[in-house]
Amino acid sequence: MSFVQGRLSDEQRARIEANRQRALERLGKKKPSAVTASSQANPPTATANITSTNDKGRKGASNDGLVRSFDQIRNTNMDSISGGASNQGEQTPKRPRIELTPEQRRRIDENRKRALDIQKEKHKNNREATKTYQDPVPVSNNVRLNKEKVAKANEGSIKASIKKTDYIEYDFATMKDTRGGFISLEDAPNPLSANTDSKTLEEWKEKQKQQHVVRDLAPPLDISQAPKCYECSSLEIDPNLYSNFNQVRACRPCQKKMPEKYSLLTKTECREDYLLTDPELKDTSILPRIEKPNPHGFSRMQLFLRFQVEEFAWKKWGSTEGLDKEWERREAMRIQRRDKKYNEKITEMRKKTRAEEYTRKLRNGEALGERHVHDWSAPLAVPGDLHTVKRRCIDCGLETEEIIM
Repeated sequence: MSFVQGRLSDEQRARIEANRQRALERLGKKKPSAVTASSQANPPTATANITSTNDKGRKGASNDGLVRSFDQIRNTNMDSISGGASNQGEQTPKRPRIELTPEQRRRIDENRKRALDIQKEKHKNNREATKTYQDPVPVSNNVRLNKEKVAKANEGSIKASIKKTDYIEYDFATMKDTRGGFISLEDAPNPLSANTDSKTLEEWKEKQKQQHVVRDLAPPLDISQAPKCYECSSLEIDPNLYSNFNQVRACRPCQKKMPEKYSLLTKTECREDYLLTDPELKDTSILPRIEKPNPHGFSRMQLFLRFQVEEFAWKKWGSTEGLDKEWERREAMRIQRRDKKYNEKITEMRKKTRAEEYTRKLRNGEALGERHVHDWSAPLAVPGDLHTVKRRCIDCGLETEEIIM
């Protein structure tokens, strides 16, 4: 609602009075005693204020005067309400203490017991590794838990830096000093002790051969009787051939010059090229050998000297021609076995085909001994060839080509 500078109209005065009465009624509903006291004391003041504003507004009352009159009414009403409330508070008696029901008491006891159980569980889980901790302050069931007292009681206790479950306790009495992985003189066997197994010279040499230990030959006492190379009569023979292949005397330059004599053969090459058997290759008195790690598998690789294998093979088969004849005979037998196996598979396949044809005839109701007669289709032209036509049997699917002359 907008106000025009000047005197208030009758309608505006009526509205102001109605609003004031409505506000007093609302206050009266909330605080009857306070509103009654304020209504008896304040109407003349409010009327006087409104009248004074009207008298002052003869030359033109402003909005400031209306706002100031409403502020005075509000302040006087609030003072009266506060005064009435204070008087009423002094006169009203104290409220009686409310007694708890048995159900409320039961719930309070359950909550208190639950809080005590939680506190005990926390103390149990937070125990230190040592036994220097203090027991929690005992709390009776009739007294509430006081966290401040418990905290003050635990201030003097010594807490461990780690928990018991964070480290492993070792028994140093049962531990053995390994000396950082180095060999211990106490654990090393004494070669002079009586417990050492006595080995003969032959056993020791056999063990050295198994370990593939190749050492340089000792210098000869007499140079004229020293072992020399078969080819060049050199004194610098290969100790590997001399020690492992029945004292074969050959120097390393001669080995490289004549690989057809001094090269090493595998066990597979001896079986396939010289037709030797496994029992013959296993006999070290016939064919000496050396063993090395196999780069192509887990089993150790056996190596034989070529000229020794050839000598034994010529003795077994008579000559190189006898070895070639034996190889040709075995190759022919291998081809014969292969053809025989192939023919057996073809025969088996034909049997299955005849059985399928027999089943088909029984299913179609045809005679078993009846000969098949081809039912040829119309001739079909072959693309790109004008003088050739194709025909196809409708029953069995056989195709033929015919040349037209």
